[in-house]
Amino acid sequence: MRVVVKVDGLRYAYPAGVKALEDVSFDLHEGEILTLLGPNGSGKTTILKCLLRILKPFGAVYIDGERRWDCLKQRELAKFFGYVPQAHYPTFPYRVRDYIAMGRAPYHGMLSLPSKVEYMRVEEVAKMLDIEELLDRTVAELSGGQLQMVLIARTLVQEAKVLLLDEPTAHLDVSNAVKVLDAIREIIKKGIVKAAVMTLHDPTLTALYSDKVALVKDGRVVAYGCPEKVLKSDLLNSIYGVSFDVFKRENRLIVLPLGTK
Repeated sequence: MRVVVKVDGLRYAYPAGVKALEDVSFDLHEGEILTLLGPNGSGKTTILKCLLRILKPFGAVYIDGERRWDCLKQRELAKFFGYVPQAHYPTFPYRVRDYIAMGRAPYHGMLSLPSKVEYMRVEEVAKMLDIEELLDRTVAELSGGQLQMVLIARTLVQEAKVLLLDEPTAHLDVSNAVKVLDAIREIIKKGIVKAAVMTLHDPTLTALYSDKVALVKDGRVVAYGCPEKVLKSDLLNSIYGVSFDVFKRENRLIVLPLGTK
């Protein structure tokens, strides 16, 4: 599969000189879901912010195989990376259809508004994600799982090539977490976006939904590859300080935490 994003030696330190990332490298191939896995504070979200150039790291990122991402204007970068933040409720009670339409912002000037055609695209994406019934509600009325699906819809309307998802299952129950991750996998499978990078702190969900895993600790990628290569009990124990049972059932990798003793 073709490499759509190549991260080469990213380094970042906060203004006080505290290192946040050190020599982070990985490839994202077309059709893949790559999970950045690690405990809270390990640097996963910082990696996403560097890809988006919210933070200004050292090192290089190449997109579509050859273009350096720092040669793109921010508006062009927003057409390549679609960012889905951790679920948060906007301060203004937007209608859901208007909130999703905001994904078209990279294609508009400051004073222009989404067109009728773009609102039709909002309805197409809502139908695809099975959230049509939410369009005329306000975002304040949504559950956590519903809001996460709306955030994904807003990114799909953006027509970005690669999704960046920061803890897409945070604060969700098991049913909604599975629904959101199933939707992400289906979006990739259908080629609606080329690939996705998501951050998770749950090895169990990571094993079920990832094509590649980058295990992150203290701002470094300590292991990278397919789940079978990375999600090993000794590696996971060194990251989390918890014992894990890792096995296969019906050709699926299962990772279960066993506790600290």
